[in-house]
Amino acid sequence: MADTKAIAQAIKGRHLLAFRYHDVERQVRPHILGHVGQGRLALSGWQVEGTGSGWRLFHLDEIETLVDTGDRFRAPATGYNPRDPAFSRVIARL
Repeated sequence: MADTKAIAQAIKGRHLLAFRYHDVERQVRPHILGHVGQGRLALSGWQVEGTGSGWRLFHLDEIETLVDTGDRFRAPATGYNPRDPAFSRVIARL
């Protein structure tokens, strides 16, 4: 499972994350880390590289080779909802 501390720090610092998810290398601007559905940990973010760009929800237990790239982004992506109803409990958010 991906490191929740590393993801929370990337959200706080607005750092781009790189990881493998469903056999695809992706780069994501992380926005929300928390629990969805029956408590499964997930990351909501704007994917900039991988299978096209846009909003994606990634389950942490399916993320492999997580790396904080150190590259920063300035503002939340268009359409960001800090109160995303998919999350029953939030650990970190922009």
